[in-house]
Amino acid sequence: MKFNFQQYLTRVIKYLIYLAIVFTLVVAIFSLTSGSGFSFSTLFREGTEIQIIIFLLAMSIIYPFFGYAKKKVYLNKSYLEDKAKIADVFDKSRFSVEFEGTTSTTFRHKSVVVRMFRMFEDRIVLDFSDNPISLEGQRKDVYRIARMIEYAVRDDRNDG
Repeated sequence: MKFNFQQYLTRVIKYLIYLAIVFTLVVAIFSLTSGSGFSFSTLFREGTEIQIIIFLLAMSIIYPFFGYAKKKVYLNKSYLEDKAKIADVFDKSRFSVEFEGTTSTTFRHKSVVVRMFRMFEDRIVLDFSDNPISLEGQRKDVYRIARMIEYAVRDDRNDG
């Protein structure tokens, strides 16, 4: 797997903005629910601004390493034979085809709201150039869809 620094940097910036917005909302809620007016010094100790900034930076730098994954899925048949089952798994998971190439297919979530909350980092790339096929994207989606594909392509079921 080749490391894409530009994509990593984009994700770091997105998560930094996302965490800053969430932090600001939490501070605003605390200040609104407290009886006194908003004052940063009443919510935090003196000198914690730098610690908060370092924490937000550290989280936004570390999370893209753990939040995204690549998973291999072994097929009993060729990809072309199981393509309909795999497409059905993505459809049931509310993903649609964004791009279909000769060795890979890119899927995006159908819901714009979900895509927005995921900061438009909802893309899953399915590489079927070899068996096992590989899925790359957000860890929770990749592992969930990989398990669903493994279940869908099993040959030991008796459907009739």
